[in-house]
Amino acid sequence: MQDSRKLAITIEKIIFASRWLQSPIYLLLMLVLLAFTYEIAKEIAHLFAHLNTFNEEKLVVLALTLCDAALVANLVVIVIISGYENFVSRIDIDKARGQPLWIKRLSPDAVKMKIAGSIIAISSISLLKQFLEVSQVTDRELLWGAVIHGVFVTSALLVALIGYIEKLAYKKKQEQT
Repeated sequence: MQDSRKLAITIEKIIFASRWLQSPIYLLLMLVLLAFTYEIAKEIAHLFAHLNTFNEEKLVVLALTLCDAALVANLVVIVIISGYENFVSRIDIDKARGQPLWIKRLSPDAVKMKIAGSIIAISSISLLKQFLEVSQVTDRELLWGAVIHGVFVTSALLVALIGYIEKLAYKKKQEQT
C-alpha cells in the first residue's frame, strides 16, 4: 500500500509541475507584442512619409488600425500576465517598479470578461473600418462583418450571464451551509 501511495504522490507532483510547460507559450506571446510594436512603428513611419497624401478618411482608418493593434496588444498582455499568475506561478514584482493593481485582481472569470470585451472592441473597430471604406468592401463582407460582430456580442453577454448565475448559485450554496 505504501508503494502505491508513493507512486500517486510522484504522479501528482509531475502533473502539478506540468503547469510550467505553459511558460514558453507566454514567452512566445511576448514576441507577438514585439511584432505589434514593429507594425505600429511601420504604420506611423508610413504616415509621416506620406502625410501630404493622407486625407481625413485615411487618417481615421489608420487611427482605428492603431487602436485595433493596441487593443489586441492589451489582450495579449492580459492573457500573458493573468494566465501566468493564475495557472503557473505568482508574479512577485515590487509595486514600486510599476506592478499594475489589476494583476492581483484578475480571477479567471474576470479574464474571460476582459477578453470578451476586448474582442467586441476589436470587432467594433474592424467593422467601423469596413464602413469607412465602404467603397472598397462588398455588401456581403459588410453583412458578414456585422453578423460576426453580433455573434461576439451575444457570446460576451452569455459569458456574463453564466458568470452571474454561477455567482448566485455559489452565494446560495454558501448561505445554505
